Amino acid sequence: LIKTKNFTATTEIKPIGTLELNKFIEFNNLIANTKPNIGNDTNVTIVTNVARKVKNITSLRLLNIYINVLNDRSVFEDAIRKFNLLEASQYNNEQEYNEAIIRLASSVKILTPSVSANAKNGNLVTTYYTINFTHHDAEKWKSVLMYVDEFANKFVKKNLVNEYTNTLVFLTNKKKYKLEDISIKINNYLIDYDRVVSDRLAFLKEQSAIANKLGIANNTIEVQTVGNQDTILSNVKTDSPFYLRGYSAIDKEIELTMLRINKKAFIPGLFKLEKEKRAIEQDQTIERIKLALQSGLLGDNTEFSAASIKVITTKFEYKDNKKMSMIAIVIGLIAGIFYVLISNAFQSFRVSKKN
Repeated sequence: LIKTKNFTATTEIKPIGTLELNKFIEFNNLIANTKPNIGNDTNVTIVTNVARKVKNITSLRLLNIYINVLNDRSVFEDAIRKFNLLEASQYNNEQEYNEAIIRLASSVKILTPSVSANAKNGNLVTTYYTINFTHHDAEKWKSVLMYVDEFANKFVKKNLVNEYTNTLVFLTNKKKYKLEDISIKINNYLIDYDRVVSDRLAFLKEQSAIANKLGIANNTIEVQTVGNQDTILSNVKTDSPFYLRGYSAIDKEIELTMLRINKKAFIPGLFKLEKEKRAIEQDQTIERIKLALQSGLLGDNTEFSAASIKVITTKFEYKDNKKMSMIAIVIGLIAGIFYVLISNAFQSFRVSKKN
């Protein structure tokens, strides 16, 4: 019997372990500590945005991105081409060669983990993702796996760098726009104050003129006192004309209003806006996340792993295709018998023709 050299290779894909995951502790803790304090609304907006937009780094998240890279299959196509799993000389043209590579890469199976019960103790056993592939050159396939693993990890790192960079740029711009909006509001409050004071002074001067004309120097607004010995309430009729307050009080208000130096103290709501602006300006969350990413995770010179293909533990299962071998032998025997019979018949025909 003829033995074929084809094998079916099975390789596990394992998520990163605790030691590798520890590299992300500082970053994850920083994100966890950005949860807003509901009791303090001074800086809730910017903190909430960071907490919602920036995701934690977990082994499951990294593994999922890694598997997505493998499922794309293009990385296998590149590796198959790089390590010559198919010989280009065996094909009529480049198109046929490329189509064969695509078909071979598509035959790579990424199998999802399964959960089963242990026969001995009944505990649940979870397997890992596995790569299954059938070929005939074990060394070349190992080279493909190592190439794919290196490429996938680099791709995941690059993908995370781009994701976090774009997110932080978005949050930085949002912070900038928030500050611009608050600054515009503050400026409008200051502009509006000048108009409000101008209108108020015009009103007061008019009321003072009326009080002077009527000779009302002091407040003559009627006050009704109600209550008992323990409680006395004053009911002021506020719908009475303002000039009844008397020109003495009105002129004093005009004087004090015109002498104001710090007009911010007399603008309702201004201090709240200034506190909000200061809180946003002083917030260092985004900058700290940037530093954490650069120093402990996604820096140019830092080692990074999202998952790993355990090439060294790859299992190669060689199968003797006895049925195909037997069929080939039977077909060969039948073809040989037919050839002998036809040859003998042809030879007999030639002999009888000569006679």
